[in-house]
Amino acid sequence: MTEESRTLYEVIGGETKLREMVDRFYDLMELEPDFAGIRSLHPPTTDGSRDKLFWFLSGWMGGPDHFVERFGHPRLRARHLPFAVGTSERDQWLRCMAWA
Repeated sequence: MTEESRTLYEVIGGETKLREMVDRFYDLMELEPDFAGIRSLHPPTTDGSRDKLFWFLSGWMGGPDHFVERFGHPRLRARHLPFAVGTSERDQWLRCMAWA
């Protein structure tokens, strides 16, 4: 398999590395005051959120489509409509993911 034909999921190390990245993302959200805005949008415990992000990113990166198998099409806009997601929250999410 050539480097060009590998999925992002494979390039980062598959399930184990993706799970580590998602866990780091939520750990940072819990620990860093910079991410308090997006942390406040989540339930008190992030276990379910961790799973859902892992399942979504798995398929988005070219790995197993866990999210779609469980919930159907992600419909990200519709799923996030109940939350006040603006520029600040977007920037926090992106920065937290970059750190992870």
